[in-house]
Amino acid sequence: MQGNNTPGNVPPGNIIQRLDPRTKLALLLISFVMVLLPQGPAVVALGSAAVLLHLTLARAWPKLAPVRWLLLPLALFSLGIWSWMAQGPNHLFWRVSRESLAFGAANFLKLATMMVAGLILLATTRVEELFAGLVKLRLPYPGAFAFALALRWVPEIFATVTRVQEAQEARGLVWEQGNFLEKIRRHLPLLVPIFLLTLRRSQTMAWALEARGFQMNPRRTFLLEIRMSPRDWLALGVGAGMLALFITLHLWGWDRIPGLRV
Repeated sequence: MQGNNTPGNVPPGNIIQRLDPRTKLALLLISFVMVLLPQGPAVVALGSAAVLLHLTLARAWPKLAPVRWLLLPLALFSLGIWSWMAQGPNHLFWRVSRESLAFGAANFLKLATMMVAGLILLATTRVEELFAGLVKLRLPYPGAFAFALALRWVPEIFATVTRVQEAQEARGLVWEQGNFLEKIRRHLPLLVPIFLLTLRRSQTMAWALEARGFQMNPRRTFLLEIRMSPRDWLALGVGAGMLALFITLHLWGWDRIPGLRV
């Protein structure tokens, strides 16, 4: 391919993928603040809609499929805990009021939206780009490297789990028989080999870094070069405008739930 798909540049993609990783990190932070500031579910839903629009522009809806099963437990947990802990004047049943139920719904939207916002970053940003962006933001090189390495290790750990499960199945261990507690009990023996294999791989990685002189020279060069472009400044301007709107709504008290006591 020609054009931007060269070793020193970010490969072409959709409008979100082509953004600078520093812009994506800033948009992630803005998304968090937008949903954490409001108290009422209506204003939080506005922030959630903005993040879903971001997800659509990134064409990352398929990436949401593997974690969609988390949404129902998250909703039950948020509605259950916060509806019980918060109080309001319009009582519905037991300790639940209309205000506490709205507060629980708002907290579910906050957690789900932050999860989706983080997923957008991981789905549209290569580890190399994220690492370069963190270094450009003056994060110490070892810290940025450790963060990028941790992201690379997540699929490795899942692959290790799969290999151990397949090895146990080859030895005759059946996972699906019995009740829920018995299934959990059968999975406990997996922890020891998974832990030992991960520890061994970590030690091998440490030896490889030491053999290559990691941190021997404080001055470093990078294959991937990133730079801000007009589309990055436009995205940051839109994000700043959205953040200013939510801060204004918060300062004016339009995002509050009247009568709520937490």
